[in-house]
Amino acid sequence: MLVNKLKEIWKEVTLLSAWIVSVTGAFVIPLPSWYATDDGTAFLMKFGIFIATVLAGFLILYSLKHKVIRTWMRLSILFLLLFVGIYTTYYFSREAKTLPYVEYDIVIGNELIEENPFDIFKATHGFLPERKERMLILLGNPEKAWTKNSITSNRIQLIIMLFLCYLLCAGFIISFCNLILLYKEKYKIKIEEKSE
Repeated sequence: MLVNKLKEIWKEVTLLSAWIVSVTGAFVIPLPSWYATDDGTAFLMKFGIFIATVLAGFLILYSLKHKVIRTWMRLSILFLLLFVGIYTTYYFSREAKTLPYVEYDIVIGNELIEENPFDIFKATHGFLPERKERMLILLGNPEKAWTKNSITSNRIQLIIMLFLCYLLCAGFIISFCNLILLYKEKYKIKIEEKSE
């Protein structure tokens, strides 16, 4: 009797497990080590992951009512393609909008301030160090060279892209698990019909 009840709720248990894995994965996987003078950065990242988790939960609720295989195949492909696109954009944006300093990746800006240390260094020494070494001139403080607004803008863009990566990854995991379960149910029914 217990086994029959478990078989009936197998889909719900599996989807809930996929959701829990995507949630815990978001909190277990370390977030980027962006050094920030803005204390709200860590809060924004964690809040974004929480929102992504809630939206993924709504996808599970949608899956309990809609059991069309074609819909879930399309959703799986759509989530996968969007995830790959956003992750690629995030990766290249992170490379362009951060500079390494010690063990941190520090978000930089797009607009240099007047009389920035880079121009002074170049005028004094006749060269500018490689991109990876430029943060050494600033001793890890990007506000010495870039405007605070441009740094904040880049930080928010990176947080939004990271949020979308988590959301699309969780959406793909849930929709793909649901697709597998629907195929399993479909072929189980066909096998039972043939055996009768």
